[in-house]
Amino acid sequence: MSVFMDMLGNDAPSVESWHLVLFDQLHEQLLPKDINPEKTGLLFIETTWKTRQLPYHKQKLALVLSNQRHYALEMKKRGFEIRYEFSIDSYADVLRNLSVKLGPITVTEPAEYGIRTSFTALEDDGVIQSLPHTGWMTSTSDFIDAVGDKPPWRMDKFYRYIRKKKKILVDENLKPVGGDWSYDSQNRLPWDGAVELPALPSFEPNAVTQEVVQMIEQQFNHHPGVLRIESLPSTDEHAEALWNWAKSTVMFWFGPYEDAMTIEHTTLFHTTISSLLNLNRLQAKTVVNEAIALDIPLHSKEGFVRQILGWREFVRHVHTQTDGFQSEVPEDAAFVRPGAGWEGEWAQPRSTMNVLEAKYPLPKAFWGAKSGMLCLDSAVEQVVETGYTHHIPRLMVLANIGTLLGVNPRELTDWFWAMFTDAYDWVVEPNVLAMGTYAVGEVMTTKPYVCGTPYIKKMGDYCGDCSLHHKKSCPISDMYWDFLEINKEHFNKNHRMFMPMRNLAKRDAEKIEKSRRVVKYVRSKLSEGVVVNPTELEKLKS
Repeated sequence: MSVFMDMLGNDAPSVESWHLVLFDQLHEQLLPKDINPEKTGLLFIETTWKTRQLPYHKQKLALVLSNQRHYALEMKKRGFEIRYEFSIDSYADVLRNLSVKLGPITVTEPAEYGIRTSFTALEDDGVIQSLPHTGWMTSTSDFIDAVGDKPPWRMDKFYRYIRKKKKILVDENLKPVGGDWSYDSQNRLPWDGAVELPALPSFEPNAVTQEVVQMIEQQFNHHPGVLRIESLPSTDEHAEALWNWAKSTVMFWFGPYEDAMTIEHTTLFHTTISSLLNLNRLQAKTVVNEAIALDIPLHSKEGFVRQILGWREFVRHVHTQTDGFQSEVPEDAAFVRPGAGWEGEWAQPRSTMNVLEAKYPLPKAFWGAKSGMLCLDSAVEQVVETGYTHHIPRLMVLANIGTLLGVNPRELTDWFWAMFTDAYDWVVEPNVLAMGTYAVGEVMTTKPYVCGTPYIKKMGDYCGDCSLHHKKSCPISDMYWDFLEINKEHFNKNHRMFMPMRNLAKRDAEKIEKSRRVVKYVRSKLSEGVVVNPTELEKLKS
């Protein structure tokens, strides 16, 4: 018997009913209201079916499984009878089979669209009864009241409405504290070395965590990424410790350096709580309220609140309202691969929108092959090593370079989903399909979030150590102009794109052709999994 199962025990069933706890519902506040441990037991499902959907990062698998097992043990200590099922089948199939023995099972509404839709038939057949998910800070009616029931939707309007309704960082007249709704303009300092970078926390693994790690290294070694056991917060005490570290160590400087990137440090002043927040180990309402109470600068406080109360809640609603951005037109199998090109057998990707018709396969550089672009290689290395980077390397390096290359947005999204420990469909698809690649058009963003070399040089320190000179041989600006040229018919009428499109119109045919040659060269090298050559790039650009 395993360590975990030995600790869980094998008591004879004595309860009248069962409630399913999914892997991302690991908090007592998400249980049914007035649940009685003497009458209702908690059901957990651990299935290898999930690991066959995408090549999930090993650190992500360890984080999810160790937290689910620990939460089951924690609930046992609180007096609940626990039934822990191991399977190779989908959650829906496991529940249908179990219902024959257990009767109807209550289920807190799943956050993930794919699981939620798979439960529809079960609910129609009376196999399960779906209950509201109380971990969110806003409701569907809040979203519709704020921005309407049809796109386009904008986060800023939603954020202001919710701030007023919930009276968060507003005065008695419902005006924003400090005078502005957003202090994003004050949160754009590049890293300057003026403040000491924080030491990252570590977590002492117990026997349950060690058992999970050993299982993953043995059974799922074909998955990508590095598994670091000392970086696995697995228990409720670990979750509390991480949040306390964030409040005391990084929140003060979070605001000014929110967008900064540096090769000196992996996370700067970001809290890194997103993975536990999305597993519901930490509750959004709790961290928002406690952040507001901190004695920190207003622009740090507001920036943190905006990420959770604003962006996190907003993207969840958009994903629900659009049915996960699914497309009625099936994706051409020639242009999208299961697992985004990682070797192995993986489920077929969902068919999603692709308004710019980007079709370049995700290059090997995203799986760890060196490209020669230090910004890309550093960001990918960090993801491989930790399963995490903060939002600017995600958006303005990884998604930006993928978008400029014309990578199929489904493949890029699946890579993010597989490789980031905090990524689930409801958050990664809005962040990458909608914002990062502009694959869904103006549903929730007004323009593509793309940039050339100057922005990356300004906000990061990659260029100084890169083998590519930021003016002479870096291809990213050429990729930027080529992207605009290819998609100019789409962007010419976009008022947010007026300046770049006006500048594009000034480029002569020779410059256009040079940029085209640079992009063709970069694509060919990245497809082969080899670095770009600075000398060759200089020739192409001259």
